[in-house]
Amino acid sequence: MKQSELAKSLKLFIGLTCIILAICAFVIIPKAGKDMALESPEYSYLYYPFLVFIWITIIPFYAALFEGWKISNEINKDNSFSKKNMDSLNRIRRYALSECFLYFVGALILLYFNLLHLSILIIILFVIFIAMCISVFAAVLAHLVQKAYDLKNENDLTI
Repeated sequence: MKQSELAKSLKLFIGLTCIILAICAFVIIPKAGKDMALESPEYSYLYYPFLVFIWITIIPFYAALFEGWKISNEINKDNSFSKKNMDSLNRIRRYALSECFLYFVGALILLYFNLLHLSILIIILFVIFIAMCISVFAAVLAHLVQKAYDLKNENDLTI
C-alpha cells in the first residue's frame, strides 16, 4: 500500500469515526437518556450530569483523532518517522490516560452516591481498559518512531 493510499484510508477512518461519535454523543445518547428518564423517573435528575460527563469525555477523544489526522498528513508527505509524529503519539497517549482518569473519577462519584450499578461498572472498566491499551500502544509507537527518527538523522549525517 502506498503512502498516499494509507494516508487517505486513515483520513477516511478518522472522518467516519468523528461523524459516528458526533451522532452517538449528540443524538443517540441524549435520546436514550430521555427514554430512560421517562422509564425511571427516580433517576431523571441524573440525565443532565450524565450528558455533560459524556460530552466532557469526548474532548480528549476528538483531540486524539485530530492528532491522528496530523500523523496521516505526515505519512502522506512521506515523513513517517518525524519528531512531529513522535510528539503526536505522545499527546495521544496523554489523551488516552486522561480518558482513564475521567472514567475512574466518574466511577468513584457514582460509587459515592451509591449509583454504581454492575452494568455501568462493566462499561466503565471496558472504557478504561481500551483507553489503557491505546495509551500503551501509542507509547510503544512513539518510542519506535523516535528510534527510527534517530537512525534516519544519523544516516543523513553520514551521507
